[in-house]
Amino acid sequence: MNAGRIVVLIAFLLLFGTWAYADDCGGGWRYADNLDGTITDCRTGLIWLKNAKCTDTSNGIANSNGYLTWHDAMKWVKGLHSGLCQLNDFSTIGDWRLPTRTEWMAMIAGAKSKGFTQPMLTNWAGDEKWTNGNPFFDVQVFGYYWSSTTVPWDKTSTWALDIADGPLEQVSKSLTEYVWPIRAGQVAGNDASFDTVTVE
Repeated sequence: MNAGRIVVLIAFLLLFGTWAYADDCGGGWRYADNLDGTITDCRTGLIWLKNAKCTDTSNGIANSNGYLTWHDAMKWVKGLHSGLCQLNDFSTIGDWRLPTRTEWMAMIAGAKSKGFTQPMLTNWAGDEKWTNGNPFFDVQVFGYYWSSTTVPWDKTSTWALDIADGPLEQVSKSLTEYVWPIRAGQVAGNDASFDTVTVE
């Protein structure tokens, strides 16, 4: 198969995949409410916790303020399961994780292209700025959210999203930041090699 045919095939598969998500998620809207405490991002297939600041205790980690150190956040999301954080999605321990740097970039790309800030998120349809409950609630407008992606040149730091206006910045793992878990799928990108991390 020559290079031209491969390019056409890849383009077709990408377009088909986009249409399939749009059909599955309500007429092309950006997000779909799964009615179980989770929201599906129709453009990536990722499933996000509807509550962007859950304060339940998970995996023995108390989270009364909604923010944790990075190592505690990694343990906290790993222990998340149905019955916590208003979830009734039948998820079990080990299903949830922190978003990678690439996944955060994919999450905010639409809002960034439209100039939305504080926070850099869109509504259900993806055409207007986010408001509380549309589709997520309790998003911490001025704060950082952890990613799972360690900074390659500094293992004591990771990338965190400033959700107010979008930059992903290098943040020390010893600081406390907000935690917004995801499950299912994985968004690849140019920094995919940075998206694997081991919790010690």
